[in-house]
Order: sequence, then structure tokens, then C-alpha cells
Amino acid sequence: MNYIYWLSQIQYSEQFLVGDKLFILSQLLQHECPILPGFVLGNNLLQQFLADLKAELSAVNSHNYLTKSVNDYQTLQSVARSSRQIINQALLNQTWQAEIYQAARQLNSDSLILEPFITTPYGQHRWISSLWRSHTCNNTLEALSRAIKLVWSELFTANSLLYWQKLGLTSDLVNLSILVRPLKAAYASGIVEVSQESVAIKANWGLEQSLLQADAEPDRYYVDRHTGYVLSQHLGNKNYAYRPKSIDLNQPSVDCLEAYIPEENLAETYVLDSEAIALLLELTQDIIEKQPQIKYLAWTAFKSHFTATPHFYFTRFNDYLISSAPATENIAALAPSLPVLPLLTGVAVSSGKVQSQVTVVKDFDAHHQPIPAGSILVTKVINPQHISLIKQVGGIITEIGGKTSHGAIVARELNIPAVVNVTNATEILQNTATVLLNGDDGNVYPAQKHQQLSSHQSFNRSILSPTYPIATKLMVNLSQPESIASVSNLPIDGVGLLRSELMLAELLASQTFAHWQQSFQREFVATLTNLLRQFTAAFTPRPVFYRSLDRYAEDSLNPVSRSRGTYGYLSDPTLFDLELEALKTVTAEGYANLNLILPFVRSVEEFKFCDRRIENIGLTAQNSFQVWIMAEVPSVLMLLSEYARAGVKGIAIGTNDLTQLLLGVDREQSQFSDRGLNANHPAMQKAIAKIIKTAKAHNMECCICGQAPVEHPSLIDKLIQWGVDTISVEPQAVGRTYSAIARAERRILLERVRSKE
Repeated sequence: MNYIYWLSQIQYSEQFLVGDKLFILSQLLQHECPILPGFVLGNNLLQQFLADLKAELSAVNSHNYLTKSVNDYQTLQSVARSSRQIINQALLNQTWQAEIYQAARQLNSDSLILEPFITTPYGQHRWISSLWRSHTCNNTLEALSRAIKLVWSELFTANSLLYWQKLGLTSDLVNLSILVRPLKAAYASGIVEVSQESVAIKANWGLEQSLLQADAEPDRYYVDRHTGYVLSQHLGNKNYAYRPKSIDLNQPSVDCLEAYIPEENLAETYVLDSEAIALLLELTQDIIEKQPQIKYLAWTAFKSHFTATPHFYFTRFNDYLISSAPATENIAALAPSLPVLPLLTGVAVSSGKVQSQVTVVKDFDAHHQPIPAGSILVTKVINPQHISLIKQVGGIITEIGGKTSHGAIVARELNIPAVVNVTNATEILQNTATVLLNGDDGNVYPAQKHQQLSSHQSFNRSILSPTYPIATKLMVNLSQPESIASVSNLPIDGVGLLRSELMLAELLASQTFAHWQQSFQREFVATLTNLLRQFTAAFTPRPVFYRSLDRYAEDSLNPVSRSRGTYGYLSDPTLFDLELEALKTVTAEGYANLNLILPFVRSVEEFKFCDRRIENIGLTAQNSFQVWIMAEVPSVLMLLSEYARAGVKGIAIGTNDLTQLLLGVDREQSQFSDRGLNANHPAMQKAIAKIIKTAKAHNMECCICGQAPVEHPSLIDKLIQWGVDTISVEPQAVGRTYSAIARAERRILLERVRSKE
């Protein structure tokens, strides 16, 4: 019986023995496409093996049983377990073993990977192929025999048997062939998804298991299929990968993969450069020309010392798209192809694309007309007092600003596409002109024909049921009550930062601070109480940390000017006292999840002043009520022990302001960050590590609530190693931050296990 078919030699007459997909892979390989070679164990081998075990499997009678008791999952598990045990304990024919091992030796690899290919009548296997996983083994006769039986036994898991019953199938109608390939260390791996107009590429270091198991967040590239123009690219969090283990061929092994942590610099390095992307696109196009039905390709890349460009090999394909990534047609439709060039270029700070008419506001103080809902606002800069004016806009373009500017923060929270640092935008763009704003690549394009206004992307997609539990608390930064409905059901532990100055922007913009202090105190308390009640009610019993007013809005852009933060409370505590009154009202209503963070604290004396007023109003009588301080002023690093002795219960690290003051930069000027003067700077890392470790030494809770973990995902690993209690991020970043925390915690556990070994 012939049952070994080399992938490079499969003929049309053998198609039914290997299945359609492996036949197509063979045809591509024979046409000199870069398909990773190997050999196939035909489905006739499985059928003969099962025929030899017919008596034992009939005794279990699994398929007939399923028609009677499909809902009795406990018994189903027992049937499945017995079936797999029969298969795994059966002896593989010695002649078969010898012939398969002889073929495997020709692969010249110490390790092998065995991938199952399922075929059923009418193609029902199309949607359930993910049920069956690949197995690895070292290249020994015994290990190879065990791995083959493990692959076959996957047909008899409880989930598999349930599917066969649902499809009305029995084992004689299910065919399984096995592709045996060498398992070697890969430079990188990924997938390509092909649509009519564009191509989406994902890439990660090492073997593809990190992508299959969602252990790493890959780089993503979106490429115009016809021109090769890279429409956008997004850096992933690639600090977890797989490679073959060091193999001892004297001992059979059916587990030849190991996880490893790539070098630190690789986490923030793109896997593919422009030359590699062009080559991968060219190879993909060649395959599509030969097999136009293909929509999805998995690839592996190897690199030699003789060339900088990796060698790509495709490993499998599908004629449908696998992932739920943003549809490439939508990306192509909203990101113009060459030769259309952008009108303006800036810094992308809030993702999404929108085409609409422009509303130019050169001076907010002189602008007295409402901004049309859905229009693209073009202005010089957005300060906190302007927040109320931008909530209904469809997009934002500013001449000044960076990723941590106030306008960018609110744009991301409200899911408004935004581009900042666009030179002369208010002079170049004219009122009522229509443009296409791309918040992913930072460009503003001429209006495209036949475009519809894009809907803003939802930031809570596919993270409502996270795969891995995490120990580090994950919270969210908020300011707008409009965000509550979409955020409260996310997998978060509460609100780590409720920004008062942005939450109260609309109220405060209607009067001067002096008027609020003197004439409108009751209105201020009533409004703040109502807002606090909305947040605490929505998140109870999860904690909400309200940061009291930081009065930089009346000052210049200089972050240390005049009476900012708690220093301003010393000269006139009226508004602070009104805030405390609102806090007390809400806590008295039974909301025990409300806490206070004091902003921009320069000295221990400022904290003590505030603490006395908090105690006098009776808030400290609530055992659950905690008072924290922001770590934004560098002096906090040196005085943290004194703050602990003064009664501070927790520290919230505000990396946006701390970066400004520690490195002498301006958050509104993105060029500083572009040159490395950002929250990932070595000096900032040392400062953050010192704050966390000192806080832990004094039993103070420590949270990081600035933009740093979002902009620099590799920092999350360090934060967890240093012992941070909580990471609080903006709503759009919850999903990827949750995944990054899970990966970091698993890596730390992995390192500890290995160190013990």
C-alpha cells in the first residue's frame, strides 16, 4: 500500500488520498512557488489503521452513542477518552514505522511538525478546521509513531465527536491526512489576508505558534494590492515567541517547542521592512495568479548570514478570511492609493477615518457659532476649556499638539479620529471644503469620490471575554460621561483616573474661576455631584479615583507656572472645598467606591494642608475613602517616604507631566518624543522604577495612569517586574493592554520556573 506522498510530487490521481488543500499546495510547489516542503501521510493510512482497530472501537460505539446522548457531555467525555486511549496504545505496523521514519530522515531535521488536514463530504470541515492542532516530535522512530497517533486521536476528542454528530458523519466519512515537515528555528512568521483592493499582513518573531495561540500581538501592515503602497502599519507587542527545543535524539520526545523572550530591542522593532513587505507581496501575488480563490496564507521566514532580506515560505492557505481584523476593503476605501498624495501631514493621535466638511476655528475666544455636528474641526490648539465644543465633531485637526495633549486624550476617549501638529492647517484648509482625515497614518487627503462618512471604530471589540486572567489590576482613564455606557462592561477593575478638569470643562467654560468661587457655588456642587454619581453608580463596587481640579487652564502652556495643582489650593481653597462637599454627598449616599487623587503636588506641606480639609469635612470617617497623590513633580521621587508618613495611601504616576518636568520637554510638541525624549527614556524608567519600589516598601498602592504604557507597550513588562499594582489606560487601549499584561505575567512565571530548573 502506497501512503507516503512527497509534497513536491503529488499527482492528480492522488488528490483524494491527500485532500484538496495539500494537492493545491503540491501544485504550487511544483510550479516553483515558495511552499515549505515535506511529505504527506495519506488518509488511506488512517483508514487502514482504524480498520485494524474496528473491534475495539466498536465496543466503545462512540458515534452510535452520540445520536442518543449528545447532551450528556460527561459520558461523551468518557467515550472520547476511551477512543483516544485505544488509538494511542495501539501498535503501529512495524513496516509502516520503518518506511515513515526513512522518509522523515530525508528531511534533514532533528525536529518535526505534524499538521492534520481534515476533509469531509461537501466541505463541512471548512469552518471547523481549527479544532485539530499540530503536534511536534523529535526525529526518532518511536517519537514519530507516537506523534502520528496523537494527531489521529484528535478526531476522537469530545468536541470532535460532537461536531461529527452535528454534521451527521461517522468515522468512515472523515478523512485525515498528515503533512510532515521539518521544524526549524524561524526568523519570523505571520499571515497574509488578501482582498480585492488590499492586503493585510501580520508578523511576529519566531515560529507561528505565538500567533495561533494569541501569545503575542503582531505587527500589522496594510498594503495597496495594486501599487504596493503601505497604507498604514502598526507596531505590535512582540515579546513572546516560539522556537524548537534543543533536541536529544537518544530520548523520544513529542514536545519540541519552547517559548522564549526575544531580545528587548526587538519588541519595538518592526519585523518587516519595506523591501521585505514588497517581496512578500510579490510572492503572494504570484500565488493568487495561480490560485485566485486563495484569501489567506500563512508564512514562515528564514534568514541567512548572506542576505538582509528574509526567505519566505508559505505553509498553508484558506479560501476565506480567518481573522476579525479590520476589513481590508474598508482600509483601502478610506486610505487612498497612489498617486493621490496627502494635502497635509501631522501626527496621528486617535485612530479612525472620516470624510466630511471642514470647520476652521482660528480663535475659540472669537468664535461664537456652534460647530456643525459631524464636521472636521480645524484649529490651532485644543485646551481643556474647549472640550465641550468638540464632542459632536466628526474629526479633529490641530496645528499644535502631541499624543498626550488634552485634545488628543479626549478625542481617543470619544473615538473621534484626530491628527495634530499639522503645520498651517488653519491657513491651508478652508471652511466647507471636504477632506478625508486618516487618524491612522496622520494624513489629510483630498476628498475621495463615492466615499461615505466612516463610523468610529469600537474600542471594546473582542475583549469582553479575555482569554487569560491577569493579576495586575487594569483600570481606565475617563473624563466624559458619554463614555460610561461603552466602557463599564470592559474587563477592567475600575476607573484609575477621573480627570476633573476635562469632565467639568463645559461647566467651567461658562464662567470664570472667580465667579464659581464667589457666586455660583451651589450650581458647581450640584453639577459635580451629579457627574460623580453617574461614574460611581456605573462602576460600583469597582473603585473610582477622582482627581481634583488642576488649574493650569487659566495659566500659560508652561506646566510649572503660577498656581497649578494643590499649590493653588493654599491661596484660595474655595473650589477644592466645594469638590470635597460633592465627594462627601456621593459617599454619604452609600457609594463606598469613590476616592480622591490630589494633582500636581509639589510639597508634603501642600498634602497636609489638603488632608486637614478632607478630615474636617468628615471624608476620612469613611474607612473605604482613600487619598492618593499624583507623582508628576520630580520632587516626589525624593520625598515619597515623607508622603507615606504624612498619610498618603497611594501614588498615581502621571507620566505625561512627569516626562515634561524630568526631561525638560513640552507635551504639545511631538518632536521631543520623536527624538527619544519620552516616557520610555532611561531616566524616566529609573524614576518610575524608584517610585514603584519605594511605594511598595511603604505599603502604598501604586498605579501608573499616564500615556506611557499605551505608547510604549514594552514598558508593561518592566512595570510588572518592578511590582506596579495597577495600570490605568484610555478606553481604546484596554484590549491590547490586557493582552500585554497577560503576556508579561506569563513570561515572568516562565522565567521563574526556568530559574528553579
